[in-house]
Amino acid sequence: MTVERLTELLAIPMDELTKEDKTELIEYYKFVYGFKTCASCKDKFPTYYKKLAVNGVAKLEILLQPVDDTEFKLRANIGVVQINFGADEFISPTYAPADLCLKFLAVNPNRISMFESYPSNWKELINNMKIEDDGE
Repeated sequence: MTVERLTELLAIPMDELTKEDKTELIEYYKFVYGFKTCASCKDKFPTYYKKLAVNGVAKLEILLQPVDDTEFKLRANIGVVQINFGADEFISPTYAPADLCLKFLAVNPNRISMFESYPSNWKELINNMKIEDDGE
């Protein structure tokens, strides 16, 4: 997944996208927004396309930006933790990708105490994420 490819796909008018292009855009949507999608629901695709067109490229740039030399690491005594109430995304000591950790911290920055290690620029990364979300 690259910013260039997403930009290229979004430059194609929606009614001219091939089935493969649509499938690829749905994958971008899942990655960028972290939501389950319905590839067979024809009425949902325009919503995915429009949301990606509004701020998908900017959000993808944030997700792909290097986080620091240090990765997020939950303390060993922390179990599986839900990102947000009702969300279907979780982090754990063995599974803590940066994008999910940032979403987790964006909900409540005080949760940083649950981490054994984290990037020094974590607050900046969350602020960038919030700025992009406000632009929706």
